[in-house]
Amino acid sequence: MLDTLRKPLFLAALILMTVTILVELGSGLVRNLANAKIGLGIPYSPLLDALLLFVVLLMGIGLLLPERLTGRIQGVVTLIVSVVLAVLSFILILAAVAALIEMVTLLVAVPFGTIVYLILFASFNRAGAAVALGLIMTLKIAFAACLVLAHQRFLQNKGLVLLILTSLVATIVIGYLQGLVPAFLVSITDAIAAIVVGILALLWAIWFALRSIPAVVSAVA
Repeated sequence: MLDTLRKPLFLAALILMTVTILVELGSGLVRNLANAKIGLGIPYSPLLDALLLFVVLLMGIGLLLPERLTGRIQGVVTLIVSVVLAVLSFILILAAVAALIEMVTLLVAVPFGTIVYLILFASFNRAGAAVALGLIMTLKIAFAACLVLAHQRFLQNKGLVLLILTSLVATIVIGYLQGLVPAFLVSITDAIAAIVVGILALLWAIWFALRSIPAVVSAVA
């Protein structure tokens, strides 16, 4: 079983997901908060994808090393990472909700609030975001393909498959909500997308935290 892990493909999968996260984070770094050029949806995506990268890396280590060396440590590390991610996701969800409330409040406060909204949030760079999302989706599909080719056990892990599908669906949701409304309203629907991504990441982090508890109890027993 150890020999069947195709290491080059596994390494390629890790690199592809790392590049994906860097693209998502890079989109957030170039975002200007004054006019929400790229918005919140893409920069929130690493909440899910970092967890996905962590889970795949942990499974890969488990395939390469004896279970007696990794079993207990994996549970403890998973619990720590899941709790940190859950807290971070919760904080960012609140931030996105606050941003959404601010934008909607300004939009409906005719006429001066609406004018302020148009100045601050109406110039969403939907074309740039679409390009970034297209690249991100391509990288994610390539990641999934390399992972399946690296070892069939990845495909047999239902939790991992569902997490990958969640990551792909999150990217689709962001793109859909960004293209759903007229350009001057995209900042609002994009904030909704960020909240959706944050909630998905929070739920997955909680799930992994709960799954890791028995291993942690076994490790300290």
